Amino acid sequence: MKIRVGFIGLKGGVGKTTIALNSALYLSKRYKVLYIDKDLLSMGSLILGFNGLGFHKAIIEGLGKEQYEYKVNDNLTLFKLYSDPVNERELHNKVKEMGERAERAYVDVVSKGYDVIIIDYGRIFRTNDPLVYDEYEMFKKNFSDYLIGGVGITDPVKNDITDAVEYFLDTINRLKTKPLAFVINMVPQIGDIQKEIDQLVREISEVVKCDIITIPFNEELVQYNKLGEFGEMQKVGKLIEKILSQA
Repeated sequence: MKIRVGFIGLKGGVGKTTIALNSALYLSKRYKVLYIDKDLLSMGSLILGFNGLGFHKAIIEGLGKEQYEYKVNDNLTLFKLYSDPVNERELHNKVKEMGERAERAYVDVVSKGYDVIIIDYGRIFRTNDPLVYDEYEMFKKNFSDYLIGGVGITDPVKNDITDAVEYFLDTINRLKTKPLAFVINMVPQIGDIQKEIDQLVREISEVVKCDIITIPFNEELVQYNKLGEFGEMQKVGKLIEKILSQA
């Protein structure tokens, strides 16, 4: 089995990039992994030490793939998609007009026998947003042998959890993909708050037909200086590993 996993959430700052990066690093210990950075600010790329121009601008300017493809370790490769957060939609439209040339360059990166493809969606995933959705459609067209799954991520604020569950279920249903996990991140380790989160987990478990994972707040995780070292941040990676091992 090969799997593509999208990390999605309703807003920034909830930990999509942190959890996606930790999952990719954990899985790369055993599997060949591609991490696709679809955050307009390319935070994942920056954290991994890559400053290439990104796929869109490189393709338009006829530059090499060293501007968007970066080997992190023996089993983990980064694919930086976006180039300019201010003008990205214009760049995207130009790439789309290039048709098969751009598609061939995309397929060249993705078609290298990856067991796992991790997608860090910095933007809210909307099926009516070409900037987000077109890559997904191109992937489905060219790589139909991958199982496609989703991981929803939210902060521990009660209203945010409720809204994120609704968004996650709607997105999964629209795309007809497999819900893998719903993550409540940065949970304060305070008695009353912990009890409230536990109650919410019991409630949403009735509607979210997948694993619900809670990750406690840890200041060191926000600083990105120990990626891949915290067991709590490996929970999603271990879940994906379990799915792959059962295939």
